[in-house]
Amino acid sequence: MDVDLFIKKMPHVVKELISREAFDNRRSINQEAIALLEEALLSRVGTVTSKRKQIEALLGGYIDSQPGA
Repeated sequence: MDVDLFIKKMPHVVKELISREAFDNRRSINQEAIALLEEALLSRVGTVTSKRKQIEALLGGYIDSQPGA
């Protein structure tokens, strides 16, 4: 594919990776970049959500164990 992804200062290795993934998944380079970014965002949100739930559970257990609570 001769289409280029226009993101400033993106390492050439990353562009090549996105190009290969796009070819393997039969997508344009831009479609593949969007898909990869969406997957990364979902992963990040999932991680933040699970950490938040863990912290809330820990704090909830701490509050429940306090006398007079």
